[in-house]
Amino acid sequence: MRKRRTARVMLFEEAGDVLLIRFVVPREDGEFVFWALPGGEIEAGETEIEAAAREVREELGLELAVTGPVYCDRNQFLHRGEMQDNTDFLFRAKCRREEPQLMGVTADEREIMREIRWWSEKEIASSQERIFPENLAERMREQSGRSERNRG
Repeated sequence: MRKRRTARVMLFEEAGDVLLIRFVVPREDGEFVFWALPGGEIEAGETEIEAAAREVREELGLELAVTGPVYCDRNQFLHRGEMQDNTDFLFRAKCRREEPQLMGVTADEREIMREIRWWSEKEIASSQERIFPENLAERMREQSGRSERNRG
């Protein structure tokens, strides 16, 4: 089993919606379609927060102040025929709704990253789509509560 560490960013816009990327990954048994936060694998010699900022820059073309990690999650999944023992570090950032542009760096990324979309916490909670992390609506509620406490 391969150990893997990733940095993902809850990217919020002005109204509190979060940006997700739709992935379509070919598999032997058909396409695996899911939505996920921007982010990716932490490179050797890179801190978690450096990886989070780099991934947002590479995937969405944004230079942003990233804070956190605000949450850490462990999971296991099959990727390209190999089991991954994964640790996700979730960060937080803000931008204007019109700023992100789906870019991708590698040919593989450009092939599987199909679209971006802003989602409200309510849309995520009620969606039948496969969304990662699975508890994202709960994490969004926690973060919006923190923002309101920090303002008050």
